[in-house]
Amino acid sequence: MKNILKNYIKLKNSFKLVVLFGFLGLIPFIIGLIDLWYNYPNLKLVINIPKNYGVIIFTFLGSIYWGIIIQSKNRNHFTNRLEIFTIIWSIIPATCGILILAIEHNISIIILSVGFVIAQIVDEIYNKILSFPKWYMSLRRILSSMVIIILICSYLIITKL
Repeated sequence: MKNILKNYIKLKNSFKLVVLFGFLGLIPFIIGLIDLWYNYPNLKLVINIPKNYGVIIFTFLGSIYWGIIIQSKNRNHFTNRLEIFTIIWSIIPATCGILILAIEHNISIIILSVGFVIAQIVDEIYNKILSFPKWYMSLRRILSSMVIIILICSYLIITKL
């Protein structure tokens, strides 16, 4: 913990803001999980927040790659094949998100969890190619782990396992 705070203090203010917003982005997941825990099936917030908000965040994770592909300086490391894969990957989370929202069965939460695992694996692969900042990869690993745990807990609450 001491090391994390030490590294955080060294970041530029704009990157500190990214980290802060990243962690604040967990709040809807936590509120949604609490709502599921105490109120399922009569949710106070009307919808399954972890699932719906999770799809939004999952879509955002894909859109990061849309930004990478249109930024010409990052493409210097890309073969034509990798460039095409990046474009395809950038829209896969959004496309999967629509399907996840359309699936009314509880398994959709597990599918979304697997999507977050795949997104993290893709980040790890691209990190080897593009060398993302250390703080960014640490943030992604922590946030993805938290989101996956919350989604799995949501599934367990809904299915009463």
